[in-house]
Amino acid sequence: MFENPLEQPRRHLQGIGLSLVAMALALAACGGSSPSASASGSESASGSASAARCAFTPDGSPSATVQIANFAFGDDVTVSAGQAVAFTNQDGAGHTVTEGTGGEAADSACVDESIGGGQSVIVTFTEPGDFQITCKIHPSMQAAVHVE
Repeated sequence: MFENPLEQPRRHLQGIGLSLVAMALALAACGGSSPSASASGSESASGSASAARCAFTPDGSPSATVQIANFAFGDDVTVSAGQAVAFTNQDGAGHTVTEGTGGEAADSACVDESIGGGQSVIVTFTEPGDFQITCKIHPSMQAAVHVE
């Protein structure tokens, strides 16, 4: 009839132990693995490889400029790794400066910026390679930035 006074603390400790086990399982399910590399050697979409390849740098000092006029990107450009490219929109319509092709962003696109008429977007390219640039609004618009 009477409860043993030692039973109540024991039940309390059992409850704490079960809570700790539940938290440990929840934390294990949430993380613990790093992003896997794809066949191309770049990180997954949640990785940071895209940020390292190129980035929107509004205060950057461009070494080259791609003019956007008549719903077309201008000539392809070549820059050295670490240099910036300005994309200048001379159209009255808005566009995007997006790494990708045919109006579709690439997986882990390192740049995807909207650009209004009369505005510029500056992108710094930090890794050598060929970067395809498209406009998501006007899929026929395509340019390439070659980084040495």
